[in-house]
Amino acid sequence: MPVNSQLPPIPPRPEQPGGLPPIPSRPAHLGGLPPLNTREPRAWSAPRPRPAPSARRPRRGLPPLPGKGAAVVAAVLAAGVVGGVAGAQFGGGDSPSSPATTATTPTGISSPAGQLASAVAAAAPSVVQVRTSTGQGSGVVVADRGLIVTNHHVVADSERVAVITADDRQVSAVVVQDDPEQDLAILQPSGPTGPGALIAGEANGGLRVGDQVFAIGSPFGLQNTVTSGIVSYVDRPGEGGVPMIQTDAPINPGTSGGGLFDLRGRLVGIPTAIRAPISGNVGIGFAVPASRVTQLLERVP
Repeated sequence: MPVNSQLPPIPPRPEQPGGLPPIPSRPAHLGGLPPLNTREPRAWSAPRPRPAPSARRPRRGLPPLPGKGAAVVAAVLAAGVVGGVAGAQFGGGDSPSSPATTATTPTGISSPAGQLASAVAAAAPSVVQVRTSTGQGSGVVVADRGLIVTNHHVVADSERVAVITADDRQVSAVVVQDDPEQDLAILQPSGPTGPGALIAGEANGGLRVGDQVFAIGSPFGLQNTVTSGIVSYVDRPGEGGVPMIQTDAPINPGTSGGGLFDLRGRLVGIPTAIRAPISGNVGIGFAVPASRVTQLLERVP
């Protein structure tokens, strides 16, 4: 039977509704971690003894050169030795008196990986997990006042919530400010929840397309999860026309309400939505700019 080598056509993409769908705050069922490999280990066997030196197969060398060929090779080698000596005398080659050239790394300049690790270490203690009676998401403690910013859809219809800090303490909190249009909410914790993150003061956090950023949250309940990527677009219109920061840093259910940070460890956005043709992350996520967070904080008495 002949095999049909033609691939089936890709079905047309359904029309997307206006705006960006929020990330669901209820975590997907994990179903437990996969079991470890339970196969029996292979039985150990002693290595085979090496043959005695007399029994080893002799190494095959190169066939001897004929007399004229040996003379030619000797002449070539002699010319190489003379050339090397002449080069050393006239500066054409390496000599003991010439200084050695070594590659050096400028001091005070860290690698991009080192910058990312340092920024994560500075920002991670400010990110918390937010739990309600209907699900869970993430939040960020902001500097100065110790308030917590999260998404509206994480705490919708909940007056009191539980906050799990980065050092695994549980603190109760109440919703003191809510803005459904921008999908933001402010929580007042009943006690200390960790050091606050610094909010970038520039418009759009001073971000440019291609800048490296990272997100910290609790995707699927896995607290203190860090993902990184770049800024894909700035001022992408979102729900209700609110400008969003588009990023390819993986954002999943439970990350919403957490923090999007720059390489200085500053809060530049709050992850709030993803767009994907499947039920998973495809590298298209959106965050409310931190400037909107600052405006909402100013409304808290």
